[in-house]
Amino acid sequence: MGRMYIFLGLMKAFLCVIIIQTVESISYTLTQPGTRSITCSSSEYIDITYGRYYCWYSGSTVTSKIQTNCNYNYYCTIQAQNSWLDTNPCSGTTKTLAWTYYCRSIWGSWGSWSSCPGDCTTHNLVRYRSCVKPIGGCGSAPADYIACKRLGCYSSSEISRSTPDNKVYYSLTTDCFVATGRTSVAFRGRANNDLHIALGSVDSVTSGTHYEFIIGGWANTRSEIRFQIDSGTCVSYSGSVFSQTYFDEFWISWIGNYIRFGTGSNPGSNVLMSCYHSTPYAVNFIWIRSGWGSTGEWRFPNDVACKHVTNSDVSITTDDTSCNGRSYYACNSGYKQVAGNTQRTCGFGGILSGYPLVCSVSTCKIDIVFIVEASAYTSSIHSALMAAIGDLAGSLQISTSNILAGVITYDDTVDLNIDLNDYYSASSLDSSITSIPISNAASTVNLAEALRVGFYDFFTLSKGNRFTAFRHFVVIAKTYSSQTGATVADQIRMNLRNHLFTVGISPSASLITDLKAIAGDDSRHFEVSSPDDLYTKFNNILQKIAVCPDITFEPMTVECELDIVFIVERYNLRYTKRFLAELMDNITISSTGIKVGMVLFDSGASTVFRLNSHTSSESVRDDIEKISETNHTDHLVDKGLIEARDNVFTSTGGDRTDASNYYVIIVGPFESYPEAVAKDIRSSGSNYIFSIHIGNQYQTEYQKAVDTCGDYTKYTNVDSYENLINIKNDILQKITSCESVNITIPDCPLDIVFIMEDTDELSATEFNDMKSFFVSLVSRMTIGDTAIKIGVVTYADGATTVFPLNQYSTANGVIMGITNINQGSNAYNRSSRYVDRALKYIQMEFFTTGNGDRSNAANYYILLTGGPSAGNKAAAFGSAIRSIASSNIFIVGVNISSSDDSEFLDTVDDDKYLKAVNFSVLQCINDVVVPNITQCPDSVTPASLVSPSCQLDIVFIMEKTETSSHENYVFLKSFFSNIALQLDISSSTIRIGVVTYDTDAYTTIALDTYMTPTDISYQILKLPEGTGKRNMIDKALIHTKNNFFTAANGDRASAANYYVFAIDGVRSGASIQAEYIMKGWPSTVFAIDINSGYEKEYRRTAGVNSRYFYASSYANLSAIESDVIAAITKCPVPQPVTTTDGSLMFADVCKLLW
Repeated sequence: MGRMYIFLGLMKAFLCVIIIQTVESISYTLTQPGTRSITCSSSEYIDITYGRYYCWYSGSTVTSKIQTNCNYNYYCTIQAQNSWLDTNPCSGTTKTLAWTYYCRSIWGSWGSWSSCPGDCTTHNLVRYRSCVKPIGGCGSAPADYIACKRLGCYSSSEISRSTPDNKVYYSLTTDCFVATGRTSVAFRGRANNDLHIALGSVDSVTSGTHYEFIIGGWANTRSEIRFQIDSGTCVSYSGSVFSQTYFDEFWISWIGNYIRFGTGSNPGSNVLMSCYHSTPYAVNFIWIRSGWGSTGEWRFPNDVACKHVTNSDVSITTDDTSCNGRSYYACNSGYKQVAGNTQRTCGFGGILSGYPLVCSVSTCKIDIVFIVEASAYTSSIHSALMAAIGDLAGSLQISTSNILAGVITYDDTVDLNIDLNDYYSASSLDSSITSIPISNAASTVNLAEALRVGFYDFFTLSKGNRFTAFRHFVVIAKTYSSQTGATVADQIRMNLRNHLFTVGISPSASLITDLKAIAGDDSRHFEVSSPDDLYTKFNNILQKIAVCPDITFEPMTVECELDIVFIVERYNLRYTKRFLAELMDNITISSTGIKVGMVLFDSGASTVFRLNSHTSSESVRDDIEKISETNHTDHLVDKGLIEARDNVFTSTGGDRTDASNYYVIIVGPFESYPEAVAKDIRSSGSNYIFSIHIGNQYQTEYQKAVDTCGDYTKYTNVDSYENLINIKNDILQKITSCESVNITIPDCPLDIVFIMEDTDELSATEFNDMKSFFVSLVSRMTIGDTAIKIGVVTYADGATTVFPLNQYSTANGVIMGITNINQGSNAYNRSSRYVDRALKYIQMEFFTTGNGDRSNAANYYILLTGGPSAGNKAAAFGSAIRSIASSNIFIVGVNISSSDDSEFLDTVDDDKYLKAVNFSVLQCINDVVVPNITQCPDSVTPASLVSPSCQLDIVFIMEKTETSSHENYVFLKSFFSNIALQLDISSSTIRIGVVTYDTDAYTTIALDTYMTPTDISYQILKLPEGTGKRNMIDKALIHTKNNFFTAANGDRASAANYYVFAIDGVRSGASIQAEYIMKGWPSTVFAIDINSGYEKEYRRTAGVNSRYFYASSYANLSAIESDVIAAITKCPVPQPVTTTDGSLMFADVCKLLW
């Protein structure tokens, strides 16, 4: 309120009158040369008006000269002298000086009073006189003071009212000034007479009760206190109370039974009237009037300014809390209005209209359900309660982008009155809530069920629940329920989106305890005495229920791809659906993360939706919530697993090849046998089964469904369907953990053969378990042309190829091939198991170029057997296979007795024999088997090849008789193959060929056929064995000399010819042929004697001991490998000699060197 300056006409005339001072002139004469002093008061100055200096006959006017010397001073000495006056009008004659002067005031009239101060409580107003002295200063101006209150000054701290001379009462509510909450009022007034005040119980002078104060009535001679307007005098006072010119201070009070009136500014002092009233009235409103020949001027304290109630994140943009002033509020940046008002007007009693502005983060959405008791105990207050709740809801910002609200009422039953999507405006919602009737008004209440309905049935997408909104449960109760809600509330709060708030209406101690437990936090619990009392708590309640909690809610994401299918029984779906819906709040569906499908089962199974049916968690949840809740009596889990496997986990169903497949079973305490199907599923790739089992029956069945080996971490048990929600976080953690098979990527190419037993000893179940085992191995490997290639051989007393190495180039292809294998091949007799025959078949018939065998890949034999091998030759043949560079054997023995272990231990290296107690637990050793069978062998190619300084054409002459057959021939091939791998074979260095022999000799590999160590080594391993009866090495030497070392076979004239033969029996004539050969230097013969019993002959054949090598058996050939390599890679040294006929030849001087 701006400063006001009130000056009444009379006062103004009085204050502004010009003070006139009567001033008389003073005249003097002085005879030459006399002097005279003149003096004025200190507040006056001298003003010379006349001066003449004269003699009897002449004179001069000297006014200006005297003015110059004396004017404006209050003291001056005047001299009647020529020099002082600067003139001599009558020279030589005595002259007279005459002058006239005035003493004039230096101060003018009084100026205006100073401005009214901002605070007129103790201040005075002041005015000053102006300096009118024409020349020179006046010093400090005189001041005049008067109390500002006496003049009627007022400021924003006071209310100023004027009442006309009409005897009409005017209410002070227009100035927001009321008596409510007060017991006294101090005020100022100015009038000639009759200022009247009425104190009313209501804001009316024609109704209600009143006290009336007559102040200065009867021409300012009498005052009264009355019990009603215009009559009913209680007490009077005789005497004047108005100064009439100035404002006077008064006070009135109404304390207890006494109504009083006095003067001054302090109620209770200077009491002029005191009225006793045995039954005092309510005093709420104040009315004022004047008349009877006088107007009235009033000043009341302006202590009714409203006070801002500002919540967090709210700013005041326009601050006007004065009476009828409008203040404007705004949410801070990043926040939005969720409740209350942005504009509020200050009304009487210091009450702002509307409700305080409530703000929340701009991205926040809240869905609210009011859960309201409507029982026999609230029937009397039901209408008022629903009206108050309606007003509370009506103050919310209801919209699809902000807050939505609905209502549930309950007694012993629960009614869904208003859904979230019923109303999108606050006024409509308010009206609808207000009109909700009370239906049963039962005398029992079930608060727990009301919360369940809110949790399980109310907050669904179809009823308007927004997927990203916080869900607020607001419980308003009056009656304690034996069906307490604390347990249900704990379950609700497990989802960070769910929050509970409680309001107790005159609650009992038991109800308070329950409501606080439901709220979970005392700050979210409120208590009111009645529905009307609820209004006083609106702001506190709104700040809780309309503001998003300070929670960072991040849906769980994964760093892998997961395809999850929920396989759910058609039973108690109310609880299961809510459980899955709550999971969806925490799972993010994406093409690169998690995808979800669903299958329902009973006696059969059906797909609800596939992995590619939904692209968002919201749509998944919506589909789940729409499932009809029907109960069925059958609970065949295996049907659900098969449906998921065959119709959901498929490419058309959206299954991703790089994703792990999670089968999540939800089943109650019912008998079912899912283990067989589950085991088959788990064996294929990254397939995992999780079992959520309700109840305590048949636990073993569902534990084995997740794992056969005793790891039941993917099994979760809960005691009841209602408590499913309690395990939500545990399940969420499990099904969003990136379980994946550790895919082994070897650093080398591997050609692996799975060797599967197919005897008639194996049952169909065992055969399927074996297939599942091998499938599970494949799922842990990287299959491809540059990594691992897999083929399968089945065996009994013989062996056959099921599919070769080059049949499938992907893991899925191999898995499909294994899955399709039928038990009982007719390629062999199934009555016995011959491990050696299987190994031999594979070495000769399976690992071939035509079957996809790669020369640069190691050959791994993975054999599964369910018992001892017939024929007792497994160990011998296994040793032979292992002698081949980069070939190895792994045996998995199932149910093998310890007495039979030795044979298999001799067949493989010690760490490559693994055992399982039975076929059903084969998969339990996956993590041991896979690292073994995917470990790269020692390098096939040596770090450096042996490279002689000369060219060498070398032939390996290999026996292939019946004595060198079977495992012996494998050892022999392995021996020569390993040697070839270590030599620098090329067209310009070493060339190698092969001649095989028995009764006859055969050129098997020419010198110019293979020009790399790997190629020739590989081809040697593929040489077929023979069954000849005789080992005619002499014929082999002749054949080699005459038919092998030819230009057509790649023999080079510049290269020495080295004959390297192996033999295990007696044959004469070899030395003679060798002698002929070595005459043609630099042809050289090397002998490898495999325990032939004919050492002398073969030493002579080699010519010198350094070219003769002995092995005690085929299995021990590797012992002489390095010596043979050293010998056959030395260059021959020529020495010229003279023959008997005088010609020159080159003598073999190797004998001298070796």
